[in-house]
Amino acid sequence: MKRHGVVAAVLLACAVQPSPSDAQWWKEATPASRLDQRVPDPSGRSAARLKWDDGYIEVQAGATADRALALNRAHERALALDAARQLAYFKLAEVVEGVAIDGVTIVKNAMVADQTVRSTVQARIRGAVVVSESARDLPDGAVWAEVVMGLRLRGAGSVTESVVPWAASRPADPFSPDPAFRVNDRYTGLIVDASDAGFSPALAPRLVEEGSGKVLFGPHTVEPASLAQQGAVGYAAGMADAKASGRVGANPLIVRAVGSAGSRKGDLVVSVRDAERVLAADRDGAFLPKAAIVLVLGKDRRELAARPGKRHALLVGVDEYRRTGDGGLPRLKFAVRDARAVERVLATAGGFPSDAVTVLEDRSATRERVVEALRALRGRVREEDSVVIYFSGHGSVGNGDDSRPHYFLVPHDGHLADLARTALMDDLLEELIGQLAARQVVVILDTCYAGAGAGAIRVRGVTNPGVTTRPPARPLIEASAGRVLLSASKPDQVAFEDAQRAAGVFSSFLVEGLAGAADLDGDGAITVLELFQWVSPRVRDYARREFQAEQTPVLEVRGLSGEITLARRP
Repeated sequence: MKRHGVVAAVLLACAVQPSPSDAQWWKEATPASRLDQRVPDPSGRSAARLKWDDGYIEVQAGATADRALALNRAHERALALDAARQLAYFKLAEVVEGVAIDGVTIVKNAMVADQTVRSTVQARIRGAVVVSESARDLPDGAVWAEVVMGLRLRGAGSVTESVVPWAASRPADPFSPDPAFRVNDRYTGLIVDASDAGFSPALAPRLVEEGSGKVLFGPHTVEPASLAQQGAVGYAAGMADAKASGRVGANPLIVRAVGSAGSRKGDLVVSVRDAERVLAADRDGAFLPKAAIVLVLGKDRRELAARPGKRHALLVGVDEYRRTGDGGLPRLKFAVRDARAVERVLATAGGFPSDAVTVLEDRSATRERVVEALRALRGRVREEDSVVIYFSGHGSVGNGDDSRPHYFLVPHDGHLADLARTALMDDLLEELIGQLAARQVVVILDTCYAGAGAGAIRVRGVTNPGVTTRPPARPLIEASAGRVLLSASKPDQVAFEDAQRAAGVFSSFLVEGLAGAADLDGDGAITVLELFQWVSPRVRDYARREFQAEQTPVLEVRGLSGEITLARRP
């Protein structure tokens, strides 16, 4: 008698109750999103599906039974279905063992290290749900059976519930936050944009600080009840989906991962300032212990470039300052004119529609109005959009609420004696700009933080006599994935205005470059990097020749963000 033989084509994945559109995902050429992860079989077809945003694993197995073993047609169908189910269980176990827990471990590691984990995971697999099953006749008369089987990735009865207690027990070197670091809003959760971080989803990823590799978030920081109910993190394919998930509340803090960590790329790296910002926002334990965190893995850069969104701009120019006496600032001549010139070139060469450009000048450019405009942008922009933020006016150095020196942009109502309450501090600006969903944000500053005192002319910066210690030499706003800073000068240099050019030296060359002169490779597109490469030597040479001084523009950029296109040559 022949032994029971199975001829199978197996395709695997992750799901509990797929919608009708998902019914034959294994035949799809391309997954719908980067969170719809596929594992190929030897033939190259999809062999497994992990649906990270919806939180399930799904496998599909197909088999026939040996007709010689069947008592009748109904028995043959039952044998084929049973063979498909057994094959699905086998393949589900194989897939589950390979699921990443974090940057360095997979479920199999936990099963080997801990017998309880092994038993629990095996029980979860045995309890997997048969989502659908069917049988049909083949042309040769055999019966072909297909079974779709699903298992939850997170929540009660899930893979995550089985392994995270073990993951939480592993040692972690904690990041020690600065107790003086402050945030300027009350946040209800955390969204980490991992779209440009080279990240591979995991069940319980850690957030680590860029410089030290120390851990600021992981399964060990989450309350056990929250881990059991919803897992360590949630996933979303876009910022809007993350906010709508309900997991992060009405006002989540947004930070951007600057990279991934671990051999499996299953941990996320954030900058030191974002690490400080996250822990300062959660100083009372309002959201990290509750696992109120969603990781966004959005469209890749090629997709964004192929289908760009709307272009937004906030342009600020300040010539006149409310206080011009003691503690005041000298009047500038060309800051407002520069803001208007940038507005025109963004419209003509950059394709920025007038209804998406806000210009604040002189009396309208108060601290409150600038902050309101940045918050309004947060409500309008989407991930596929791009944003330009431009400031032309005085900068200075002063003490913040933490009694430490900071860099400031000085609005119309700014006062040197009280910059912390009347001006725009570096930490505040970085936080506000960080909350924009747009994946492409370019900040351009024609200002400086050094000067010759309140009587200085031709310089867009004022020395604050009340400050004896300067901040560390760092940019006003830290560059991150998709966040670019283009500054008129180094922190210890001045930024000049020039009557001959009737403009700020930096802004005048900036506008020329955007109008077409900076198209260095002749392809018609003017990128951030091209613009900097064209503007920088011209500003430097002009300052040396006309003012016998150094003014060196600075570009702060990470990764491929320098390829952001700002304008196109007519």
